[in-house]
Amino acid sequence: LISLGLIELGLAPGDAACIVSNTNLEWATTDMGILGARGVTVPIYASNTPEDCTYIANHCDARFIFVEDTKQLEKFLAIRPNLPKLKTIIAFNLIGSPQLANEKDVISLDALKELGKRASQRSTDDLIARNMLAIKSTDIFTICYTSGTTGVPKGVVLSYDSLASIIEDIEKVIGGFFTEKDVILSFLPMSHIFGKVEAMAVYQFGWQVYYAESIEKVFQNIGEVRPTVMFAVPRIFEKAYVKIKASIDDSPPGKQKIFAKAMSAGRAYYEKIWAGKKPTLLERGAFELAKAVVFKKIYAKFGGRLRLCVAGGAPLPKDIGEFMQIIGISILEGFGLTETCAAVTLNPLKKPKFGAIGRPLPEVAAKIAEDGEILIKSRKVMNGYFKNPEATAEVIDATGWFHTGDIGVMDEEGYIRITDRKKDIIVTSAGKNVAPQKIENISKAHKYINQIMVHGDKRNFLTALVVLDREETIKFAKEHNILYSEYHEHVKNPKIQALVQGIFDDVNSKLASYETVKRFKILPNEFTVDSGEMTPSLKVKRKFCSEKYRTELDSMYTGAGAHALEQ
Repeated sequence: LISLGLIELGLAPGDAACIVSNTNLEWATTDMGILGARGVTVPIYASNTPEDCTYIANHCDARFIFVEDTKQLEKFLAIRPNLPKLKTIIAFNLIGSPQLANEKDVISLDALKELGKRASQRSTDDLIARNMLAIKSTDIFTICYTSGTTGVPKGVVLSYDSLASIIEDIEKVIGGFFTEKDVILSFLPMSHIFGKVEAMAVYQFGWQVYYAESIEKVFQNIGEVRPTVMFAVPRIFEKAYVKIKASIDDSPPGKQKIFAKAMSAGRAYYEKIWAGKKPTLLERGAFELAKAVVFKKIYAKFGGRLRLCVAGGAPLPKDIGEFMQIIGISILEGFGLTETCAAVTLNPLKKPKFGAIGRPLPEVAAKIAEDGEILIKSRKVMNGYFKNPEATAEVIDATGWFHTGDIGVMDEEGYIRITDRKKDIIVTSAGKNVAPQKIENISKAHKYINQIMVHGDKRNFLTALVVLDREETIKFAKEHNILYSEYHEHVKNPKIQALVQGIFDDVNSKLASYETVKRFKILPNEFTVDSGEMTPSLKVKRKFCSEKYRTELDSMYTGAGAHALEQ
C-alpha cells in the first residue's frame, strides 16, 4: 500500500525518498514501500541538524521525505523553503499535533496507505510484482550519506548487487545457523548501513524482529524480548562488561573469589578451544560447574536464549570479546564500511579470533598496502560517491581496489587485525606514530571511564580528554565522603583526579613509553551527537573535539614541566 500510495503521488523509478526516523517498524516497512515503487531510499539520522538535512535532501534531489514524528516534521517545515524539489512530507506519527497534517503537502502514513488502497481497488494489475521483477542488479537501492568526522557528508551509492552480495556471503558463512524461530531485537540505527543490512536480511532468513523502545531501554528490552541473535556495536558490550565488572567489584569478598575462580576455569577451558585443542575432562568439568553456579546468572540478564551476537561499526576490545565468550555470549566481530555495504570480513563461528575482525568473506578480496592500509575488492563496494567523482577517485584506485582508510595487519591464517584509522594516526613531534584507539580501548575497560579522546598530533607527548561514568563516579564520591554541590565541581576534586591518575598509571604500564598519556582533563559533560562531538554512529569527531576543547588541550602543554616530558 505504501508503494502504491507513493506511485499515486508521482514517485517515478529512480526518485529519491528520504526517511528521517529512529529505528522502528514504520522505518522498515516504509523502506520496502519505497523499493516496491522502484524508488531509492535515502536515510537521514533523526539526530542530524537542519543544515545537514537540507544538504542531504537537496543533494539527492529528494521529492518525498518520511518523518517519524512531530519533532522531525517541525524541523522539515522550518527548512521547507530551502527544499525546492520537495513534493510531499509523510509523517509516521502525528499524535498530539493532528493539525500539522493540514499543512500543505503534508500527509500521514495512514493517509498514504489509504491512497494505495484505493489505487489497488481500481486495478487488478500487480504493479508491485512487475516493479520488483524489473529491477536490475546495477540499479541503486540506497544512497547512504556518511556522517563523517569532518567535512560535508558524502552520499554512498549502493546497488542491489552490493546488497545481494552481502546477503549471499552471510548465507554461506553463518546462514545455516539461523532459523525462522530466531528472535532479533533491533536497535541499530537503520540510517547506518549495518542496521539497514540487518533490516533487509530478515527477508532472507525469516527471523522474528522486535524493535527496541529506545537505545536507553535496550538492556530492559533484552530481558523482555529474550533475543536469540543480536546485531550490535561494541559499545553495547562495553557497557555490559563495565556493569558486570562493577557489580562484581561491589559484591562481598567471598563472591568475588567465587567469580575469580569461575573466570579462571572458563579461561582455562576456552584457551584450549581458541588454540584449536581439546580441553581435558577436568577442565571441562570445572567450566561446566562455573557455568551452572556463576555464569548462568549473568547469562540470564541477556534473556537466557542468546545464541550469537554479531558486532561491527567499531573495534571490539579483545578482553571484552573473551570475557563475553566465557560467560556464554558468543560474539563474532566483523568489519565493513558504508562504502562496502557493511561487512567484508567476519570471524568464523568455529574459530573466532578476538582482537581480529575475522577473515574476508567468500566473495571479497583483501590485501594490506605498503603503508599498512587495508584494501578491498568486491561486488559489495559502492558505485561511488553521489555527484562526487573526485572523492570517488580518491578511494577507489584505477585497478578497482577500495582504500578503506583503516590500518591493519593480516596473519598467516588470513585473519585481519585493525590497528587504527589512517587519518587518526597521531604523529608526535618526535616522529613517533601512535594509534589512539589502542590506548582508548584499554582505558575504557576501567569502570570509571565512559569516554576518552587521546590527543597529541605534532605535540611532544600525549594527553587525553576524559568523560567519567557518572553513576560509578558518584558512587565513589559517596564511599570516600567527597562533598560537592554540582557535578562539574565533583570532577575537579583531588580524590577524583587521583582516581583517574591511578587508572592512567595502569593503562600506561601496558604501553610503550611514547604511547603513554602524560596529562588528562576530566570533562563534566558527555560527548554526544547533539553537541557535535560524536557522529550518529557514535564515533568521536576528533577534529571537532580538538577545536572545541582547544583551550583545555593547550593548557596541558603549557606551564612548568611540559617540555620535560618530551619523548
